[in-house]
Amino acid sequence: MGREIKLLHTADTHIGYRQYQSESRRQDFLDAFSTVINDAIEMQVDAVVHAGDLFDSRNPTLEDILETMRIISHLKSSNIPFLAIVGNHESKQHTQWLDLFEKMGIAVRLEYEPYRIDEVSIFGIDSVPKSKIPYFDYSVFNNYSDNSQYNLLVMHQLMKPFAFGEWDCEEVIEYTPFDVHAILLGDYHKHEKIDVNNTWVTYCGSTERTSSSERETRSYNIVTINDSGIDISRRNLPTRDFEFIPVTIKDKDNAYDDIFNTVKEHNIENSVTIVEISGDPNITISYSEIEDYLLNQGALVPRIRDLRTGNDELDDVSMDVSFSDPDEAVREELKHINLTKGGLLVDEIVRDMKVVKSNIDSKIDDEMEKLLEDIDFTKPVPSPNTETQKQNESSKDYSKDCQDNKDNPIETGTITDKKNESENEQTSVTIESSENYNKKQPADKIKDNTKNKPENVPENYGYNWVEDRTDNKQHQKKKATHKKSAPKQHNLGDYL
Repeated sequence: MGREIKLLHTADTHIGYRQYQSESRRQDFLDAFSTVINDAIEMQVDAVVHAGDLFDSRNPTLEDILETMRIISHLKSSNIPFLAIVGNHESKQHTQWLDLFEKMGIAVRLEYEPYRIDEVSIFGIDSVPKSKIPYFDYSVFNNYSDNSQYNLLVMHQLMKPFAFGEWDCEEVIEYTPFDVHAILLGDYHKHEKIDVNNTWVTYCGSTERTSSSERETRSYNIVTINDSGIDISRRNLPTRDFEFIPVTIKDKDNAYDDIFNTVKEHNIENSVTIVEISGDPNITISYSEIEDYLLNQGALVPRIRDLRTGNDELDDVSMDVSFSDPDEAVREELKHINLTKGGLLVDEIVRDMKVVKSNIDSKIDDEMEKLLEDIDFTKPVPSPNTETQKQNESSKDYSKDCQDNKDNPIETGTITDKKNESENEQTSVTIESSENYNKKQPADKIKDNTKNKPENVPENYGYNWVEDRTDNKQHQKKKATHKKSAPKQHNLGDYL
């Protein structure tokens, strides 16, 4: 095939991720991506292949966009193409950020038509939602004439035969209308490489840790292609240290000494420090006190993981509390001030002593995101006081009926409640004519208007009702105000 082709395969850079609400961590993700690009330039690779999730969000900040453009532009200056697909995190409904970069001439969006580098063709499939995987149309590749020595397919998916897989590699290899010699993947943040029916399938891993569970060293792949075949090697990335410190506490009086002395045995300067506490679950400790100590020792981000209790137990409020408990008293009072669901959620997190101070913002973001995902914005806005709304609607119906029958004053009578009609129940509603009205109207002209009384009259309408609408200016004023009122404009707070 002539000369050797060398590609740098990276993915899941998640630029813009402000992990632990730390600005330094946001910069770490940019720095890791910059390191990858600098390595590519130093090695003089033939292309950088990015397998999705360049950004952590579909709406990155302007600062993150400009910094990303600046970093990628270094490749263009070195005549190294940046080839990429769209991942699930950054995917927008229509035009993608990658399209903008392509129009600027600093990137190429890989699609069903191949990008050629000598005898190597590189194809791309943007992230496909799990529900649409069974319906993927492989015929999109039919226009391609298989005249390359090697064909590479770039995808951003969780693939079988890996245990977490959702899309089967064997199916992709079988139904793609050309020989696939390697599948370069993104989405899974750990490095993996296997052989599936003589086709290399590999994840390069993420360039930074997006979770404390990602303990492995971060990395990217170097894909070397020559007449001997395809070779895939892994290169490690230097990233910020995550320091995991296990501590076992046994004695209540010495609990903090055990923790602090164990921390002193580790170099936590500028690291994300995670203290993992095990031992006697009956010993109560202050997470905030430990957090403050870690910060004083130079930790960039302090984290406490109490292994003695799981996440389910953190929300356990089964303990006996009396009303003298101030937190319980606050909860009782909150029930009477009509806070929204979102407001109650934020209040609960802020007052939770088991949530460390540095984690409050992150916890609120996560819980509010879950709450928003459950909201159907196509449905009517729920009323904070449904009963009051129903009564108001009944009031409008009743007032309208009274207006239609203003010449017929209503006297004391019995009105059948339609809801209870099938059970032969009756609701008595006493409504008396006003004294002023009787003075204006001769007694013999007052008619029995029981048959015109509206149905479904709420019980709270058993009061003196003024029938002389011409003299009731207050009623007219309210009615006029009602006519002029504009339709309600809903915002996100109405749904929460």
